[in-house]
Amino acid sequence: MKTVAFTTLGCRVNQYDTDAMKGLFLQNNYEAVDFDEKADIYVINTCSVTNMGEKKSRQLIRKAKRQNEDAYVIVTGCYAQLDPDAIAAIDGVNLVIGTNNRSKIVELVEQLESTERQINAVRDIMKESNFEEMPLFGNESDKARAFMKIQEGCNNYCSFCIIPYTRGKLKSRKIEDIVEEAKRLVDHGFHEIVLTGIHLGNYGVELPGRPTLADVVKALLEIPELYRIRFGSIESVEVSDELVELMATDKRVCPNLHLPLQAGSDHVLQLMRRHYTLQEYKDLIAKLRSRIKDLSITTDIIAGFPQETDEDFEETLNTVREIGFTHIHAFPYSIREGTPAATMPDQVPEAVKKTRVALLNGLSQAGYEAYAKSRIGKPGEILIEKEENGYYTGLTSEYVNGKVKSDGLHKIGDLIGGTVVGLEDNYLIIE
Repeated sequence: MKTVAFTTLGCRVNQYDTDAMKGLFLQNNYEAVDFDEKADIYVINTCSVTNMGEKKSRQLIRKAKRQNEDAYVIVTGCYAQLDPDAIAAIDGVNLVIGTNNRSKIVELVEQLESTERQINAVRDIMKESNFEEMPLFGNESDKARAFMKIQEGCNNYCSFCIIPYTRGKLKSRKIEDIVEEAKRLVDHGFHEIVLTGIHLGNYGVELPGRPTLADVVKALLEIPELYRIRFGSIESVEVSDELVELMATDKRVCPNLHLPLQAGSDHVLQLMRRHYTLQEYKDLIAKLRSRIKDLSITTDIIAGFPQETDEDFEETLNTVREIGFTHIHAFPYSIREGTPAATMPDQVPEAVKKTRVALLNGLSQAGYEAYAKSRIGKPGEILIEKEENGYYTGLTSEYVNGKVKSDGLHKIGDLIGGTVVGLEDNYLIIE
């Protein structure tokens, strides 16, 4: 039996794509092994959000060839889509696939066996208008929750982002296909599904009848054994009243939203070409918290965007303190060639970016602790992900780590709860 190894760079959407491709190989009688092991085939799912992602991709390609010089090396993902010729020029690469055509990966690999030539299967992503079906088969790496991609592409063209050029225009999955996959995942023991997409809040705008993300949720709520529905990243301007109502009235829809802020300064938001003002974002947060009990809000913030002054950043810090996020994914601005921000004047020095990220990380930890402590004395429930050292551990519906003493009667994927009695090492103690 031939072996295949996978590695993934970047976001949850990329991880979904990797899990789906892994399932295709397993369905065709290949054996999956760890990327650090010797394999017949190595699949590297690349990222191009930052230049560092591209550097890491090249390192992994060379690592694969060192582990088995006779192996086929397949490179896919955003970096492959953005610059397939650069990927193809790296010694040892046998197959290049972009962000489409991946449903044919097994077929393409088997074509390699009948030819000595490299195959470049990258196509013009801007001409692709249909969602590429790559369903999961219950082989995912996380056995408590499954990440399901229901949307692809983005039309926003923020000044710092390369994604519209690597993922193409908006493409949404049909609701019936989403429900079919969700039922199969539940049958495999997954009781929480995280809906993901590049531009999730714009789900359905190009489909006949213009179904919405709320329509997807309502359809999924018809599945009895699906305990939780959670969302990946959603743009704040796309959180509909109907979606808020579902979150407010059905406990299976997790009270947790990841709403990218990117900057807490209108000056920087305008430079980024974001589609909201700071006050609009704050007003939405106030509205959401007034409607959804115990809502946990997480976010992304870019530190050191071109022309971000000390005053701009101080305004971001004040915004973070005012809103009180449960978690902040803070990262330094990275020049991405081909985007408008890459050529903006007044680029911020790396040392300043590093300092700003550290300050944001400190506020993130403080925000997490404040929210977690607010849960003490209230009901708490985790979806079991692990059992170790006498405890079940997992995430609460609010996206906080929790642990419950093991009774030996529960398994991975079960819900177990009680009352939150304390916080220890970033874990809620539930009894």
